[in-house]
Amino acid sequence: MPDKPKTFGRVARKATQKQGGSAGLRDTSARYQRLRERLMTAEPLCRYHKAQGQIVAATILDHIIALALGGTNDPDNLAPACLDCNTEKAKAEQRYLRAGHDVRFVASDPALGRWLTLAGNPTLQRS
Repeated sequence: MPDKPKTFGRVARKATQKQGGSAGLRDTSARYQRLRERLMTAEPLCRYHKAQGQIVAATILDHIIALALGGTNDPDNLAPACLDCNTEKAKAEQRYLRAGHDVRFVASDPALGRWLTLAGNPTLQRS
């Protein structure tokens, strides 16, 4: 008997999330949406660009330590970001996860440590 055909859509997205994506971990509650609105209003510029002296509008609220890497929705772990910075940081996070590194040592990874430094949160930076 033939195998079940590959599925696409919701099932395929769930499989991707198991490989390191965090879309399924996101909080969609009204409480989180209010927090997002408050943080984006208070800090309308991309924090990563701002740390480099550049002015770019923030369009996304980024998890400094990704949910897939053990991060939380705590305001100290959230940074307004532009799409480009969010995408580049996500690529570094994906490489880190695919390599099978321990999530407890995310700050010691050179690529991810750079983003932590740019985010400017001393509690998350390398020790």
